[in-house]
Amino acid sequence: MPIDFEYEVVIRSAESADEAFLLGLTPELAAFPLPPWRTALEIDRADHAILLSALRRPSPDTAILVAESAAGHRLGFVFVSTKTDYFTSERHGHVEVVAVAAGAQGRGVGRALMAAAERWAALRGDGVITLNVFDANTRAREVYARLGYVPETIHYRKALAPASPELLRLRDLAARGPRAQPASAPLTIRPDGSGDADALWAILHAVIAAGDTYAFAPDMSRADALVAWHPPGGHTVVAERDGRLVGTYLLKANQPGLGNHVANCGYMVAPEARGQGVGEALCRHSIDTARGLGFDAVQFNSVVSTNRGAIALWQRCGFAIVGTVPRAFRHPREGLVDIYVMHRLL
Repeated sequence: MPIDFEYEVVIRSAESADEAFLLGLTPELAAFPLPPWRTALEIDRADHAILLSALRRPSPDTAILVAESAAGHRLGFVFVSTKTDYFTSERHGHVEVVAVAAGAQGRGVGRALMAAAERWAALRGDGVITLNVFDANTRAREVYARLGYVPETIHYRKALAPASPELLRLRDLAARGPRAQPASAPLTIRPDGSGDADALWAILHAVIAAGDTYAFAPDMSRADALVAWHPPGGHTVVAERDGRLVGTYLLKANQPGLGNHVANCGYMVAPEARGQGVGEALCRHSIDTARGLGFDAVQFNSVVSTNRGAIALWQRCGFAIVGTVPRAFRHPREGLVDIYVMHRLL
């Protein structure tokens, strides 16, 4: 039976009391012929995860907007987020999920929700809004076309046979790199102490003086470097092998006040220990440490785009590039290069 509501649709921001309503509409998002490799359950779980995250951890870069009738009946919702363009890195709005209650379909609710999502993106200065839709969801595709959306890229998929043991062995050899050497002893990761200053400075100096990964001045003094690596409220950690320090990381809040739920971390590995898994061990240890300290996410503010090995490592550890700052780093050999902002939830 159609929901009894006046034709005026009111749009408001979602509240915690809307949680059950939002989750209850997600089955509508898989109500079309699915590809054989997809199930309604996995789609439902994915939609639940992103909706709960956005509802319980509000962000200026996301919005869940609920449509109500003038009589107060909830009719549907749209979840809109912020993305960056793959080709230009420009920010734009993106409709993640839009759903309308069965009794309210065909009465302009979806159109009102899409218009609200577009207004939200436009008010933030975005010049484009995007969305994804399954190829078989012809009804949704027709609606979006009527609203002025045009298709761009086509997502292709092919199932692959499992890699052979020999191919896996070659992959592991390639990942270790030409300079990789077998580790001679287990790695111990611990908080640093006052007795580590000389060995820690040796690592800091080697990385800073190279000038190709950190924005610190290459001629930064020992005293200034050690102070920078021990900020108030920070957690400085070292990795030790065979009685020698081979790496370090600094974990701290990325921002004060309202931004202190996101951690920031920087890593340095001694030149002679590179290619031995020290960086990855430090990264994974820092993720666990950040989670234990109550942080919700970890963000790297300035990953130099030419540091491809580190970028691949952070991606293996679950980080994604969420932004690009053009020509923001003066590389000693490459000149002005981009830096990436990388992020992962905990």
